Amino acid sequence: MNRYLVTAEEMREFDSVTIQEFGIPGIVLMENAGRSTFEILNEILEDDLGDVNISVVAGPGNNGGDGYVIARYLVNLGVEVDTFILSPREKIRGDAKANLDILERIGARIWEIETVDELEQAEEIWADSSIIIDAILGTGLKQDVRSPYKEAIEKINSLDAFVLAVDLPSGLDSDTGNIRGVAIEADLTVTYGFQKLGMAMYPGRSLCGQIKVVDISIPQIAVDSRTPLVKLYKDPDLTDYFLLRSDPTAYKATFGKILIIGGTRGKTGAAAMSARAASRIGAGLVTVAVPESLNSVLENKLTEEMTEPFPDVSGYFDASAAGNILELCSGMSCVAIGPGLSTQAGSIKIVETLLRNYSGALVIDADGLNCLSKDLSLLLQTQARVVLTPHPGEMANLLGVSVSEVQENRFALGRKFSDEFQCWLVLKGAATITFSPYGGSFINTTGNPWMSSGGQGDVLTGILAGLIGQKFPLDDAIPLGVWLHGFVADGIIEKKGESPILATDIISEIPEALRNLVEV
Repeated sequence: MNRYLVTAEEMREFDSVTIQEFGIPGIVLMENAGRSTFEILNEILEDDLGDVNISVVAGPGNNGGDGYVIARYLVNLGVEVDTFILSPREKIRGDAKANLDILERIGARIWEIETVDELEQAEEIWADSSIIIDAILGTGLKQDVRSPYKEAIEKINSLDAFVLAVDLPSGLDSDTGNIRGVAIEADLTVTYGFQKLGMAMYPGRSLCGQIKVVDISIPQIAVDSRTPLVKLYKDPDLTDYFLLRSDPTAYKATFGKILIIGGTRGKTGAAAMSARAASRIGAGLVTVAVPESLNSVLENKLTEEMTEPFPDVSGYFDASAAGNILELCSGMSCVAIGPGLSTQAGSIKIVETLLRNYSGALVIDADGLNCLSKDLSLLLQTQARVVLTPHPGEMANLLGVSVSEVQENRFALGRKFSDEFQCWLVLKGAATITFSPYGGSFINTTGNPWMSSGGQGDVLTGILAGLIGQKFPLDDAIPLGVWLHGFVADGIIEKKGESPILATDIISEIPEALRNLVEV
């Protein structure tokens, strides 16, 4: 279950099904959650909890109930633990109240904090605590954090204590990863059943610290019948990729024919990098369609890859090239358009012609996306299997919204776009998200800030085109390509240390990265 990501609504449904259909009481789920968290904490501290002071800070809901269970186990172990309730007692109900009552009966120290003024005494105890357990707010938060939770979170963040978040850091929107005004900065988050979607996206991802997913007895049969559609993409199985290379009768065409369309005036390097990346990832034959006046430039940049010149005007594709480029596409396993393309009239015509008439796999990136933004209805008319790879700025241009709107609603906007236009969408950025028109989504787990440099998108386009051209299903090839791109970058940092990574560095290191995967 540690690969699945769920929304707050999905988690509520799993809890409801577990309780109502399978008869596992909610208080048992709460007990499992609290006990598992206690065991992880005990393991981290190597069974040496005797010399630490721990504060459990609880809110009014089930998140607080989990905290009461943890506190009970700590009290039973003889740990110095104080439990703080940031809510009037009468607001605590159900399973949470049952566990609070038990905690009180066993003689635990319990403090009731209802106002900001009452926080001062609590803050003195928190300041002396080695560990603070955040059980304040859970997955149901849909508005900015209010007092006294806001002030409590701010105080906890200002301390040097080790902070363990229960289920997810309080103040984090579990569906978007956005901060609801203020949020706990945890060192460890123990999450229940499944990791929450917002914990895999930034800024939420940076607030969780180490993440542990624990089983709270949600039946596997319940998961199988309503499998979450969003997954973390990590540790892929590359058996099919390497198996393809084990065929002794394989030849160039076995590994696909790729066409890259782009490389206009001042941007020939973009098309060249895409082509090289496609070759390095294993494509059998790679051709670059280039403006005729720049053909010699591309020929000087490329060796194994071929070039095909087309009519141009001052280094930009002429509209008359569209028909001939379409003819060239007919023999290709995958076509990629956009790297260094420009948004001149000729480029727009080529994008339109391909979407109206090409029926194969088509990767659109960079200026190809900017050309497409002139008429998104082309996506509803095309017979092509379209893969779009926008960064946030390009996505904002496609949607006609601001970049900040995209960043605040990455998953929701991407999912809606993929569904509406029935295309594969790779929304790039930290924790790149791949959306399939069939409903599945993957959040990537590789990559680092050192790879933030020009040309990385062109390299990713070439990797994707190269994998798709080798006949891998798009639902497999696309998240794999995204993962490999980041995996290569992470390997460079591991080998050479933290320093800027150029797009060409990625290309040159692909063979070693693949070799490392074979050894694993």
